[in-house]
Amino acid sequence: MTSARLWSLGVFLVALGIAASVVGWDTLLWIPRCVMSWLTWLPAAVLDAWRASPTTFGVIAVGLVLMLAARFLRR
Repeated sequence: MTSARLWSLGVFLVALGIAASVVGWDTLLWIPRCVMSWLTWLPAAVLDAWRASPTTFGVIAVGLVLMLAARFLRR
């Protein structure tokens, strides 16, 4: 690692420590917990949609694939 990266990492850790002492770790870790919750919710919602109506989900998936194909062909 270069000295600039080590310096940046040190500054980040000092700022993180100060923020943790001011607002607490629970508050700081709330945002990553929300992100992880959202990331696990999205696949579950997709699977629920697939189970509820596979035909509708298939039509939407084909539409998304066609949109992506058009985007790649445009470039």
